[in-house]
Amino acid sequence: MSPNSVPSYDPTTWRLKTFFKAVVDFLDGSDSPRDYLERCLERIVRRESEVMAFAHLNIESARAQADAATKRYRLGHALSSVDGLPIGIKDLIETRDMPTEFGSELFTGHRPIRDAAVVAGLRAGGAVLVGKTVTITFGGGDPAKTRNPHHTSRTPGGSSSGSAAVVGGAMLPAALGTHARGSTIRPASFCGAFALKPTYGAINRQGVFSAAESMDHLGTFAGSLSDMWIIARQMSKSAGGDPGHPGLYGGSRAPKPTKPARLIRLDTAGWTQTDAASKQAFEDLINLLAGNGVEIFNREDDPAIAAYEDELESMPELWMHLYRFEMRWPMLQYRDYDRSKIPPRLLRGLDQGEGLTQEQYRAALVKRAYVRGLHHELASRADGFITLSSPGPAPVGMDQGSAIFNESSSVLGVPAISLPLLAVNGMPLGIQLQGALHGDERLTACARWIAETELLKT
Repeated sequence: MSPNSVPSYDPTTWRLKTFFKAVVDFLDGSDSPRDYLERCLERIVRRESEVMAFAHLNIESARAQADAATKRYRLGHALSSVDGLPIGIKDLIETRDMPTEFGSELFTGHRPIRDAAVVAGLRAGGAVLVGKTVTITFGGGDPAKTRNPHHTSRTPGGSSSGSAAVVGGAMLPAALGTHARGSTIRPASFCGAFALKPTYGAINRQGVFSAAESMDHLGTFAGSLSDMWIIARQMSKSAGGDPGHPGLYGGSRAPKPTKPARLIRLDTAGWTQTDAASKQAFEDLINLLAGNGVEIFNREDDPAIAAYEDELESMPELWMHLYRFEMRWPMLQYRDYDRSKIPPRLLRGLDQGEGLTQEQYRAALVKRAYVRGLHHELASRADGFITLSSPGPAPVGMDQGSAIFNESSSVLGVPAISLPLLAVNGMPLGIQLQGALHGDERLTACARWIAETELLKT
């Protein structure tokens, strides 16, 4: 959409690309992975010059991969549920046949000799690797070149800007991102995509750049919740979780939609930053859920929720102490190697991190364990937590926008899903669900009921 036009996004009419439904046509021969890929490429050709979501396109290789998948379907030998799936890979994730530059001038032209564990798993399952998607520098620098696909005068968010834009702009059915603060949930909200930030450690991050080892997650963007789940499970099934973690629990197929009996509403530290129109859109959704038999509890109903909300007010500072301390390695070495190639925002973060002491970091770890305990206790009494994915739609300009609604799930490592259900001022706004640790499948089932029933279409 032109920067001079008026935004007109409508979640009830906007059509994202989906893959799981196409598989039925692959099996009966009425469609093929190659034809499906070509439709994606046609869309990319139309949109890429204005959205600028790709750091590298691997079109001829993608066509060869799609041709191989087409042959397998014709023979009835599909490799997995993602065989033939066109997917974008965030440029913080290593790929042996494409550059991996981490959005940094320090790594211009860098070509790894290996795939990241998840890329190897997707490749083994027959997924079609279309290209590398744009990231901000090392996932924590200044805004990159990508524009919001629904209005190019606005930010797509960060740091998984390219991945959110290719899915939200209906160029691909799926893309991989990462998340240490808001880098999956926030851009999904701004670009109108479904996204999962899973339980910490549920999907293997080996071969994925990490600035904050105790908070980094591997995120999945998709055009449907079914695709989102299928991809996440394929990665975990093939590559496992992080070393020492059990991986993503659940079946290979997307869980059936399950009506949540009870949800806990969270305002978090982000409510005071949220604009009036976004607050009203959220209130309307909460009332709609309540009117359809979902119990909604908030801080006024339960002192335990109030205590948890009080702790969430401190999340920005807690996140900062954890992230800034952990990011010092290897980032200080990169800075010392060539300071001129480290963006200003990243330099400021490094300066903050250098001033933190080990005692402050230890205190942050203790605080995280305490708040995680509060979350666990509340999660045992509800089907999930509901809040916004961002404090409003994508702002005009290239600033990444606030991640304040995302810091708690990042710090605590709990699963979070963004649902592109709302529109405010003609732009997407995501609804966020959070769940219990390792409750990703249950949370996805509730998300499917909210997103796929007729509830929001009436």
